[in-house]
Amino acid sequence: MIYEIKISHHDMALIQEELEANKPYEACGVLIGIINDSTAHVEKALPVTNVRRTRTSFELDPKEHYDAWNDAEKKGKEIIGIYHTHPVSSAVPSLWDRETMENVTSVWLIAGADGMRAYIWDNGIKAIKIVEYE
Repeated sequence: MIYEIKISHHDMALIQEELEANKPYEACGVLIGIINDSTAHVEKALPVTNVRRTRTSFELDPKEHYDAWNDAEKKGKEIIGIYHTHPVSSAVPSLWDRETMENVTSVWLIAGADGMRAYIWDNGIKAIKIVEYE
């Protein structure tokens, strides 16, 4: 089970910029890297178009998502999670997020109006630690 996510200051800032640039709509993207033991190491946060473009939900553009997955795989990496924003609410999973998380076993990073939090699904939603590095 994953207990923490390591992500660079640069990628955290990029996600925050995505939140601000897309307000009041949700923004989303993928987290590319590797998983070692209980730590998800993000090597790159990659914005992906939200084809829903609503204030309360997101859907990754299928072609961009596939291209990101394919590119990561060619480099020996994987999509270890997704991120999305809650520009006018807190960084806790919404009802839609909760229902979707059951089917997605990766890390979910949510940037909200009150900061960023990360979660996984393990017989329920579990918060995990975010470790930011330079």
